[in-house]
Amino acid sequence: TLLQRSTRYVRLTDEGAAYYQRCKAILAQVEEAEASVAEARHGLRGVLRVEAPIAVGHLIIGPALAEFTRRHPGLRVATSLNNQVENLIKRGIDVAIRMDEVEDGDLVARPVFSTRYVLCAAPGFLAAHGGEPTDPRAIEPRHCLGFADHPGGGAHPWRFRRGAEEVTVRPDGSLLFNSSDALMESATRGAGLIYVLDVLVARYVRRGELVRLLPGWETDTKHFLAAFPKTSFTPAKVRAFVAFLPDAFAA
Repeated sequence: TLLQRSTRYVRLTDEGAAYYQRCKAILAQVEEAEASVAEARHGLRGVLRVEAPIAVGHLIIGPALAEFTRRHPGLRVATSLNNQVENLIKRGIDVAIRMDEVEDGDLVARPVFSTRYVLCAAPGFLAAHGGEPTDPRAIEPRHCLGFADHPGGGAHPWRFRRGAEEVTVRPDGSLLFNSSDALMESATRGAGLIYVLDVLVARYVRRGELVRLLPGWETDTKHFLAAFPKTSFTPAKVRAFVAFLPDAFAA
């Protein structure tokens, strides 16, 4: 007996629950076998739904997807850029880029890249405010553009370390954003100092629009993770994209 029935309900017996779990495992293996054969014959196919934070999507994932789709021409990648972290499975996302941790027990998280924050400013701003600071204690908080998770929140603190020394700067400038893109664009126009991830600001530095400051001081580190639903069979398209991500960030 697999089910117990009445006029009001139907429920699994203990034997029925065990039978159901075994059948699920068998069907997952069949799906994996079929997908493996199809991949070997035709390459990756179908739609891959990717989600990433806004600045990461603009500066890293978006440009890298051109190379990824060249490698897998049968695959269509639909990308959503937002800073939302909830309900990944409910929203039908195959792979999401997250930072530092993934608390959902229904997801698998794979580390893909680590990077540090850097202090930056535009050459024009530095020229107008006495040149480059040589110590974080010399930073004027009202010259600092802040990053906040939401409009009602305070700006994230900036932390610097050198040996036993630790200095924290709390931004108190006239601009506060929840977007690293907006911070960097404002800084290139001489609005103030910013504290952003090295991997995001690198192209602005290469173009000479921003200058890295205080190279002798250590800063906080961010770890990027690839999160995807925990199942007995991870689709080949997901495995391929997760394997591709470290190269995308490094580039």
